[in-house]
Amino acid sequence: MRILRNFLGLFLLIAFIISCVDENETNADFVDTISEPTNISALVSITQDNTGLVTLTPTGEGVVTFHVDYGDGSDVSESINPGNSAEHIYMEGIYEAIIIGTALDGSTAQGTVTVVVSFIAPENLVVDIVSSSGSYNILVSASADYATSFEVLFGDELTGDATAMQLGEQLSHTYEGAGTYNVTVTALSGGAATTQYSQELIITDPPVFDGFSTFEDFEGEAPANFSFGGVGNVVVVANPDNSGINSSNNVMQCTKDQGAEVWGGMGFAVDGHINFNGNNVLRLMSYAPEAGKVVKVKLETSAGNVSGLTYEFDMVTTVANQWEILTYDFSSAPDLDYITAIVFYDFGNQDAGVYHFDDVAVGIGEYIQGIENFENDEPESFSFGGVGGVEVISNPDPSGENTTGNVLQFVKDEGAEVWAGMGFAVDVIDFNGASQIHLKSYAPDAGKVVKVKLETSAGNVAGLTHEMDMTTTVANQWETLVYDFSEAPDLEYVSFIVFYDFGNTTGATYRVDEIQLID
Repeated sequence: MRILRNFLGLFLLIAFIISCVDENETNADFVDTISEPTNISALVSITQDNTGLVTLTPTGEGVVTFHVDYGDGSDVSESINPGNSAEHIYMEGIYEAIIIGTALDGSTAQGTVTVVVSFIAPENLVVDIVSSSGSYNILVSASADYATSFEVLFGDELTGDATAMQLGEQLSHTYEGAGTYNVTVTALSGGAATTQYSQELIITDPPVFDGFSTFEDFEGEAPANFSFGGVGNVVVVANPDNSGINSSNNVMQCTKDQGAEVWGGMGFAVDGHINFNGNNVLRLMSYAPEAGKVVKVKLETSAGNVSGLTYEFDMVTTVANQWEILTYDFSSAPDLDYITAIVFYDFGNQDAGVYHFDDVAVGIGEYIQGIENFENDEPESFSFGGVGGVEVISNPDPSGENTTGNVLQFVKDEGAEVWAGMGFAVDVIDFNGASQIHLKSYAPDAGKVVKVKLETSAGNVAGLTHEMDMTTTVANQWETLVYDFSEAPDLEYVSFIVFYDFGNTTGATYRVDEIQLID
């Protein structure tokens, strides 16, 4: 009986298992009804802003998920659900994008769509070139719709390679000398299409003083020379830096040995003789390895170093390893015929150094009327339109072109009027044939318009004022702005007004100093 029961139980278990297998096989029959994906493609939308942004929206039947191979070598996209899109950045070109559709059973099919990315040429190209008369420096900036960047040719490249300029960037460039240059700015689209602008630019030499006669330029036969006190190697050499204010070929060189006499120097014979004949200034171009070196010039007659028959004057170098003009006041020199010029570099010291000088000349010099240097009593001042904080302060950067002790500072507030400015009272300015006003400027940015306006005691009355604009070319360093007032009415001006960053409302701190009237 027990055996019968066990046999019956085993039979029922086997029957149950078989019935389950049959049921599972019946439930899987729906898989056979799933079809492979078909009609695989994509809708392609390309932005027309030169970004290369393309939107692909896959389409197909029997698909539960898509992937896109963009055809440009980049990675295949993440999974994309039907109805959704993928965005991708292309470079300009023609691409075959592969759309891969996957069905529920894992089967796949694919289709191909052609993506044509073509950038349009930049439009509305605006180029701003800032230059100043008598300066070798220019500033260039540009803007354009659909531009991704710019290239600039300044017209003096030896290799023809352009300089890259990014959106919103301003490039500064310094030419080697005066001339006419063709500045070309090319707006790039990111592809082959470009837009170009060219402008002819005339660069002029820095102003030099008229009325000078050069008595030695070292371009012909070398003059007879001598040296003493530990100075030697007196020789005419090729100009070590024929740029900036001195582009001549040859210059005079002398070497002061270590431990030389404090009075060590060299001299050369003058072709003919120097007689100032009403002139009062001697000048030379100097090239020294350090600033702050005393350079003494002494003139002697045929009698030599005889008391009462010589005259000497000292100047100090202000720059290192670049040419500068040293101007010597010989207005008190005896009216004699001088035949020898003697130069003592680093007078009073025994340090070694190699020195160069060139273009030794005499002339009447420059007529200078000091308008204001802010070293004594502070002038009566006023401000308007959102400018304030007008005060005389210690020079924050006594270097380069301005080593004076005090300067005038003022602050233009953020959001100030475009015509905001400040002014101060001056002793009467009467040009008397002079034509230039020089102003030393210290601004936080290059490219800022600095307007100077002169007024008489009548104030801002039409016909009784005159104004001129110049533009800063450097940031956070002193520079000299030269204003041409040759067209100013012949009046007695008593107010000097300065408008920094004229035409804009941006806030900043500005400084001015050493304002002079110069012929």
